[in-house]
Amino acid sequence: MAKADIEIVDGGGHHVVPTESWQTEAGATDILVGEPVKLKAAGSPYVIPLADADLTIGTDTAMIGIAQSASTHTAAADGSISIFIPLPGVKYRMKATTAANVDTETKVKALEGDRVVMNLTTGTYTLDENAGDAATSAFYICGGNYEHGTLDFTIRADATYLAA
Repeated sequence: MAKADIEIVDGGGHHVVPTESWQTEAGATDILVGEPVKLKAAGSPYVIPLADADLTIGTDTAMIGIAQSASTHTAAADGSISIFIPLPGVKYRMKATTAANVDTETKVKALEGDRVVMNLTTGTYTLDENAGDAATSAFYICGGNYEHGTLDFTIRADATYLAA
């Protein structure tokens, strides 16, 4: 996976987006700065990176946030990671899955309001605008930059551990 797939572009009224420390399990997949994470399983103390086509509300485990630091676990020992808390109003930015779908301002504006999932088929997280709007998808498109092929999004509150 790639470092810094996702960045925060608007703190949603917060001077600094707060972080929390979570556990990572020995031998698990490494998590890099800027990657999205969710609970390993309901009730688990561990976080794992999102998979391809995640996150579906009501099906997948709760979104924990975006990695602020890299995970520290090893093959033999549990570790920890610092995660940006997915607060309402915080706006994130990442590449679109298909650059040709966001190469004009008109195309970006046409995607605003869509609820989508993330794509991870090339080793890099992208926001999957190809998926189309789905009521159970966790990420809400709220703009973008056609010159850079990026989309802005928020994380829907009901997709996070904060909704419980």
